[in-house]
Amino acid sequence: MKKSIVLLLIFFALVVLTGCQTEEETPPLSASMSELSGLVEMKQAGQESFAPASAGAVLSENGQIQTGDNGRVRLDLSTGTIIRVSPSSFFTLTSNKEAEGGLLTKIKLDAGKIFIILNGGQADVETPSGVASVRGSYMKVEVNPVTKVITITCLEGSCTASNPAGTVNFTNGQSVILNPPDDAGNWETPTVGQMTPEQFLEWLNENPEAKEVYDQVIAELTEEATEPAAEEAPTSTPTAVETVLPAGDASNACSAPQTPSDGSVLGKIGQVQFTWTEQPNAQYYIVTFVNEDGSSATIQTTTNSAGFYIEVLPKGGNYSWFVTAFGSDGNEICSSASVRFSKPKGDPTQKPTPSDRPERTEPATEYACTLEDMCNSYNLECFVGWDNYSVYCE
Repeated sequence: MKKSIVLLLIFFALVVLTGCQTEEETPPLSASMSELSGLVEMKQAGQESFAPASAGAVLSENGQIQTGDNGRVRLDLSTGTIIRVSPSSFFTLTSNKEAEGGLLTKIKLDAGKIFIILNGGQADVETPSGVASVRGSYMKVEVNPVTKVITITCLEGSCTASNPAGTVNFTNGQSVILNPPDDAGNWETPTVGQMTPEQFLEWLNENPEAKEVYDQVIAELTEEATEPAAEEAPTSTPTAVETVLPAGDASNACSAPQTPSDGSVLGKIGQVQFTWTEQPNAQYYIVTFVNEDGSSATIQTTTNSAGFYIEVLPKGGNYSWFVTAFGSDGNEICSSASVRFSKPKGDPTQKPTPSDRPERTEPATEYACTLEDMCNSYNLECFVGWDNYSVYCE
């Protein structure tokens, strides 16, 4: 009898221990900070006020981050996921739990912009106007703090956007806008669109980890684009440009495009530098690119040049570009005349496998940067940047 009681107690003890071990399988969510610039502040759960964050600091579950107008930070989550936080952002690490199909990480974004590079499982981002989800790859979520309009881009992977009006699924190179309810409380059903060249460039410029995926997605979209006839020469300024910049609006006293020259034929791939003359009293410039099909993209810069990879414009065919100068008050000073160029569609590239991707190296000091360090985009201390990559590394 005593032996039976002992065995029964042992059985119940094992059941209790097994239950406890199951609950501990999902670790609490945390995030380690690195690559801080500008104003970055953090607040742990239970704390009353924000304090300046520093490299190596760990944000725990239900902790919050806010960045200033020039603040940026990289967060390495305990799940292996990377989150890059842009300026003027406010977000919370909410929870981490097991769900069907893997680990589910939940984040709340009240304002600003984050880029998520997911390492397996699923991430849900709660916003004022809906929920954005990504499974297995790359997603950006941006919240306009004034209008509460949410912009979501899916560079690669399986993404989902939902609000009370419905749910949509989208994938490589696609985007979704989530609008807040109208004054009557009615929600608009989300719809799927295509990412703009400017949104692709945003991924490339702000996420060195996304370079290989970016190349693959651009190659796939380029392969799908319609290639113009080989004998087709650049046409006159497309009608779309005439709509954006009516004839006569350009001033002889305004900035003049210099390179590429009018009628240039650009290559399939590689970096291209667009330059123009300086405009007196200009605080910044907006460069507008218009394809012959009417689609357009813009780039903003404070200098009289803009360099980027031509693959950002995935379609082959004829383009026109012009520059608009703005003063310190934000008002337009003038717009230049438009200049034409053409480009073929790019060749598709083979998608890199995980084994092809270089391991991320520890940052070297500024006094120990070798040429190899300078050309390694994963060495964040020494890397010369994509603008100078072709000069030093090719």
